[in-house]
Amino acid sequence: MKRLESYPRNTLFAGVLDSIAESLGRPKEGGQSWLARTGSRLWRRQLRGVDAYIARADSMFAALDRWLWKQRARETEAWLAQSKDVFELEARIRELERGPPSRIF
Repeated sequence: MKRLESYPRNTLFAGVLDSIAESLGRPKEGGQSWLARTGSRLWRRQLRGVDAYIARADSMFAALDRWLWKQRARETEAWLAQSKDVFELEARIRELERGPPSRIF
């Protein structure tokens, strides 16, 4: 803008720029100028994009959590299936029920 102030006001270029700036900054019947409406529209679009990104990230984490839970269940079932008799199976089930697993899957 400082560069525009150096041009004399009686030139055609300065007059055109003044009329464009005045028309863009003039409020319409709704009370907002074209620039304000465009800015708010772009801001709302940006917010919708952020909300969609967050929703995708949440669904990704939910899917990852489900996959990890299923993987853990498969590994636990495989570990239980390795028991040789009913007594060992019951001991392993009690070990699972007692608390955090002592073994690493």
